[in-house]
Amino acid sequence: MTDILSRKIPRTVLFLLVISFGSIACERLRSPAIPNPDANTSTVPRSTPFLPESIHLVFGNPTNASSDPTNKDNFLIVGEGSVLSYNDLRGTVNWVSWKTSKADLGDSIPRPEFEADPRLPNSFNRIQYYDYSGSGFDRGHMVPSADRFANKKLNEETFLMTNIVPQTGALNQEAWERFESFARKQAWNGRDVYQIAGVYGENGILRNKITVPTNCWKVIAIVPRGKRVEDLDRRMRIIAVDMPNIFGIEDEPWERYKVTIRTIEERAGIDLFAHLLREVQDKLETTLEIQNR
Repeated sequence: MTDILSRKIPRTVLFLLVISFGSIACERLRSPAIPNPDANTSTVPRSTPFLPESIHLVFGNPTNASSDPTNKDNFLIVGEGSVLSYNDLRGTVNWVSWKTSKADLGDSIPRPEFEADPRLPNSFNRIQYYDYSGSGFDRGHMVPSADRFANKKLNEETFLMTNIVPQTGALNQEAWERFESFARKQAWNGRDVYQIAGVYGENGILRNKITVPTNCWKVIAIVPRGKRVEDLDRRMRIIAVDMPNIFGIEDEPWERYKVTIRTIEERAGIDLFAHLLREVQDKLETTLEIQNR
């Protein structure tokens, strides 16, 4: 550099050289910092997404959904009985999260009507119950109606069409229902059951506005009453399943579809437990089934 400047170079060229080197230096300053391999990253939380106050968000906000009406493929609805990310382009949820305890359960109550969700912005499509008629697919609940038998208002919330996805009868009425019943049994036994369920993939479209998912997934965390997932209580149990939305699986046990949380994250493009410390996330997400007892 000294040799170059010692030569007779027009001032204009020198000025451009200085600007160029200055720009390169600035770009380097703006480049991402290289992680320190010796740093203890296990106690550093990942970037925390927007997380509203709700007892139903134990798993976090896995798609960083927001209540901005322009966010049509990831719109956040914080309900009394659940929290969900709705995808107007798919006509279904991306995911819905909820807590079930013994106080939420009870004897069967009269079944309400399916209704369009009034909580959606006016610019969104309103999926109606008849959009599923004649399709060959069930109106599959994400939050089960039976998880809310103790409260008429919360039960009606499960019949809003934002809680419904197209499921084959073989899935909805068999393996999926058996896993729902298993989770509910844990709540009947006095445990707190935190659940999150969602969909991914495309296998056709109903009425040009409802995407039929290839897969339906669910994660349940069964913890002693009053405990938190991050406490890693020795009695806690976490199970994740990823089930194909196909016909012909009526006799398959739900246990066949157990996977790790990390597998669901990769397939569905989500990030569960992003608000927890990295070491806690890794423990929760990489084990096929956590059962510490």
